Amino acid sequence: MFGKWLEQQLVEQPEGELRYEALVESDQLDGEELMAQLGHDVARNYLNPNELALVFDDLGAPEVAGYLRINKFPNDVKVRHGDFGEIVTAGLYRRVRHWCVPILKLRYKQTPNQAVQGTDVLAFRFRQSPPAIAVPEVKTRATRKLDLGLEAYDSLEKVLDRLDESLHFAMVRCAERDHQFLVRHLAGLLRHPKERVVERHMVFIHDADAWKDEIISRLVSKVTHRTELTVVKIRGLQEFVARVYQAAETGAGPRHRETSKDTAA
Repeated sequence: MFGKWLEQQLVEQPEGELRYEALVESDQLDGEELMAQLGHDVARNYLNPNELALVFDDLGAPEVAGYLRINKFPNDVKVRHGDFGEIVTAGLYRRVRHWCVPILKLRYKQTPNQAVQGTDVLAFRFRQSPPAIAVPEVKTRATRKLDLGLEAYDSLEKVLDRLDESLHFAMVRCAERDHQFLVRHLAGLLRHPKERVVERHMVFIHDADAWKDEIISRLVSKVTHRTELTVVKIRGLQEFVARVYQAAETGAGPRHRETSKDTAA
């Protein structure tokens, strides 16, 4: 779905250590199909398959929507936008770029409007030698902020300083799901920090009409290490996110249970 929804936009590469890719909406999916698929992806990011089964076995579709709205989905717009950015980023890295994204962090929220600490998304190439870790810092903005890149870069540096905490969190979550392959590799990354490659990544989910290339030009002078930046431009982002969550609430009933093996913890 992500490969059909988003397509590359031609951009001019800045000088220096920043590598820049822009993605825009394509016309390959109609609006109803896109909302249904994104809504389904939002729901599975908040609920693991066992919890889905418990809820759906006891409740009908309208009651499920209410359950999700009250117990899982944030009602704070800022938090909801941040969550949506993480969901899109995880889907992009897993399904389009073919990284291993072992955990869906939003499943571990204690309350809907509370953020889960640590990296926004962790993605791995375990079979690469040495193994690589992508650490994307995700920012979602419906309005323009020209210093967005500077803010994101500072946040990324802070996250990298505490990367082992996020790796440990991921390892424990995978152990709870008995994903021994992932546990072994994550433990190896913790035991041998010199035998891993850490890649700096940033992903901006941004309203297309509010985007300005000045955000890039301001960021370039700040970047001193190789950094991959992806900007996903969505028209009418605030309304778009609201529609996706509505689709997640109304379309997450029994007919939409997860049918494929869900390997993410």
